[in-house]
Amino acid sequence: MNLYPLICQLSDGQYHTGTELGESLNVSRTAIWKQIQKLPELGLRYQTEKQLGYRLETPLDLLDADFILDKLRTYFNEEEISLSVEPVVTSTNTLLLDRANSGDAIHLQLLTAEMQQAGKGRRGRNWFSPFASSISCSLGWVFEGSAQELQGLSLAIGVAIKSGLENLGIKGVGLKWPNDIYLNQAKLGGILIEITGDLAGPCKLVVGFGLNVHRPVDFKPEAVNQPVAFLSDLDARSLPVRSELVAQLYLEVLEVLSGYAAEGFAPWVDEWNQAHIWQGQKASVITPQGSEEVTLGEVNQLGELQVFDSSGEARLLNSGEISLRLKDDT
Repeated sequence: MNLYPLICQLSDGQYHTGTELGESLNVSRTAIWKQIQKLPELGLRYQTEKQLGYRLETPLDLLDADFILDKLRTYFNEEEISLSVEPVVTSTNTLLLDRANSGDAIHLQLLTAEMQQAGKGRRGRNWFSPFASSISCSLGWVFEGSAQELQGLSLAIGVAIKSGLENLGIKGVGLKWPNDIYLNQAKLGGILIEITGDLAGPCKLVVGFGLNVHRPVDFKPEAVNQPVAFLSDLDARSLPVRSELVAQLYLEVLEVLSGYAAEGFAPWVDEWNQAHIWQGQKASVITPQGSEEVTLGEVNQLGELQVFDSSGEARLLNSGEISLRLKDDT
């Protein structure tokens, strides 16, 4: 028995008897009981009462594939768009990248999931992605130019995601170079772009982005090595459902990709610099060779970040294997 249909039945947070669930899913009460025991493996807590049945402790904001696809096709008039909503995956980026490397056409293939078990961030880091509590999205795109022309793309997408959130009434979002999204000085999400194919062009892109949405009840901040924000830290009552967030952010990202070959990062420079939360602050530039204290400046039209060393001398950083930490950020 597939566990996801059972989760859908229980997602309202109300009690459902084993008989009711079994009839709805066309399985026995025993099969229902066995599947209920597996819910904690996905981080889902449940309660059981003899006369009432089973309920999830917290209702779930599940994704609605039809809603997302209808909105995408209304505003981005491309019948070629395909969307997959998966219950649990290793990584949405990994799945799309594997398809691309096996020769599949991934252009305008969109993939999102309720949960990632091995989500990817920059420099091989894991991305926290509990069931039905975050956004984990990837999309495939064929870029006709060379990989070198994509410099700055992750920054442009950061601006687009900030704009998409603002269009849904979510304010106070900032950006950290090169691909982090912040809320109230804590990390809300990130962007990961992976490239395959002919780097001289055309090449295939897998554009991934993730956001923390609902703060899990049992979330332990000490388990993460930096401050973490969730959209629900704002007014959870006015928070859009995850399907609305996914649809809006896909639209924003698709708009960036549609014009990037012709315009590059230049149209996004000013907006990115205005949203740069650490501009003018002292930070450590961390590379495989060590770390250095610098003062952070603005980005240029290539997405390179200007920094100033202790003597005031300026230089430019490319993303690569570089990480930034504020001077007092542990």
